Amino acid sequence: MTEPQNALVRRLVISPEGGVLEGENQPAQPTEGMIEWLHFDRSHPDTRSLLLALPGIDDLAVDALLADETRPRCSTFTNDVLLNFRGINLNPGMQQDEMISLRIWVSEGRVISLRKYRIFAVHDVLAELDNQQIPGSEYHLVNRLVWHLTRKIGDSLSILTEELDEIEESVVLEPDETLRARLVEARRQAIVLRRYLAPQRDALTRWTELQAERGKSTEREQSRENVDSVVRYIEDLDSLRDRSAIVQDTYLALLSDRLNRNMFLLAILSAFFLPLGFITGLLGVNVGGIPGAESDWSFAILCVALLGLCGVQAWLFSKLGWIKRSSSRIFTRTNPDQDNPT
Repeated sequence: MTEPQNALVRRLVISPEGGVLEGENQPAQPTEGMIEWLHFDRSHPDTRSLLLALPGIDDLAVDALLADETRPRCSTFTNDVLLNFRGINLNPGMQQDEMISLRIWVSEGRVISLRKYRIFAVHDVLAELDNQQIPGSEYHLVNRLVWHLTRKIGDSLSILTEELDEIEESVVLEPDETLRARLVEARRQAIVLRRYLAPQRDALTRWTELQAERGKSTEREQSRENVDSVVRYIEDLDSLRDRSAIVQDTYLALLSDRLNRNMFLLAILSAFFLPLGFITGLLGVNVGGIPGAESDWSFAILCVALLGLCGVQAWLFSKLGWIKRSSSRIFTRTNPDQDNPT
């Protein structure tokens, strides 16, 4: 679906009796009990002038709504409320952990939302309105927006958890070189999500308290569910971060163990051929007096002696425990479950 290239993306008037009013059915000025929802594209150059033309919004509020760099917040302006929340970026070609901002201005009978990139939580709320799920107040409408934002964060967190589960299983069963990059990416996503969700929890908590102060008991309970979900997601992210650290330590330990086994094998081979190389190098010195230089049997005797030396070295290394009976254990790591079939 292609978004319209206008500053005002959508205008809806929500009537508790008549449902959602659009197009020619919309009144120019909503009456008491109606909710006007204005959804803007904050990157459009005409958005500032349209916001300033609305009653009850001053320059300071407009600057806060259109700021480029923001963090989740809940601020009051007399009787109005400024909200800034973050949601998962589900737009094609963009990373989900690049959480995008949804700014909301809540006043009596009016909700103003602004976004730069398409936010699918807005479309979910529009689908609910099409199904005649009408919010009872502007606070209820905002809580539905926040609920869909939070739900999509949970979906993304579930995908991240499954990815870490697969990495953990692969580390135990079949560690390979690609696991490090996948593990680093999973940790990065968890850190980014945690960085945004921590202040979002505080903003949602303040939003819930504000609804309680204004006597919105039903809306407060709805908002409390959103707070509980975000708190649970933060706890899950902390657990993911700790798990990823443990998985990374396990992976590095396995790599170090594999490297040590390979280095041990090379050390054994070096120790095995060092005496042989010393003897053959000594006998190959181009000077006079080399024993057996004039004998036809010297080379055969030397070969037999070297083979005997190899046998002595093999016996000595075996006694020292350097050579295992199963050479395959040097190259591969067996599954402990295979040694105990029960």
